[in-house]
Amino acid sequence: MSNRILTTFLEEPRAVSIVLGHLGASNATLERYSQLYLNRNCSVIAAASPPLRFMLNQSLRPTAQEIVNHAVTALRDVSPKVPLVIHSFSNGGALLLEQIELILSEDDGSQEDLQLVSSRLQKGYQFFDSCPCYIRTIWDTSRLTASFPNPKMSSVGRTIYALSASSSLTLWCTFTLSWHRPQQFWQRMVNSQACNFQIYMYTTTDMASDANAVDQLVETRRSMGIDCTAYRYNDSNHCRLDKDHPEEYGKAIDDALAAAVQRANDSTQD
Repeated sequence: MSNRILTTFLEEPRAVSIVLGHLGASNATLERYSQLYLNRNCSVIAAASPPLRFMLNQSLRPTAQEIVNHAVTALRDVSPKVPLVIHSFSNGGALLLEQIELILSEDDGSQEDLQLVSSRLQKGYQFFDSCPCYIRTIWDTSRLTASFPNPKMSSVGRTIYALSASSSLTLWCTFTLSWHRPQQFWQRMVNSQACNFQIYMYTTTDMASDANAVDQLVETRRSMGIDCTAYRYNDSNHCRLDKDHPEEYGKAIDDALAAAVQRANDSTQD
């Protein structure tokens, strides 16, 4: 076990799972998230973004590279029928996922380790819990009045909240000299080619992640031919869906995992 990365490798796993916790996730929280997959006979690599690097908008690549290295180790000696799945919580997870995808995209055809991870991920899936979170800056007025569609708030109240949130995020981007990061991050989420199977679980009452932005992302990804399954709730809060809807949450993982295992089995028979 290394700092902020927990690993449990099984000899004959159904899948290898990378679990990316929300910002500030403790080891106890990562262990709880890991159990979602250990209970389903999967090897697990659980990690969280280093808080200081995240808050300063510094590169998360060192952590992402270590995660990829662990994935190579986990996949190298298991059956080719074992897929790779990635489960992300909030932007603490989604920004790490972004860096993992960038590393995988650097394969020029000669890096067997990256090919191994990429090919197994293509058979697996990406699960987004309460993310990706749209990072709105004060000068971004696109779909402003539709943002944060919390049914408990008026349209005026939602707009005021969105403006307040965007002011805080603009200060963050200004302080870290990273005005380009919000658009860069979102475009990478929109145009990702790392995996064609994605699951989005989110809620309109989440005031840390704009559900309307996720609505639009799912619609866009589907129009690009990506297989997107969306679970949209009107209760619960940020990264609480596994606690507030445990049965539905477990079934979502079961269904996604069964489909991934079936794809991996089918691909080895071609």
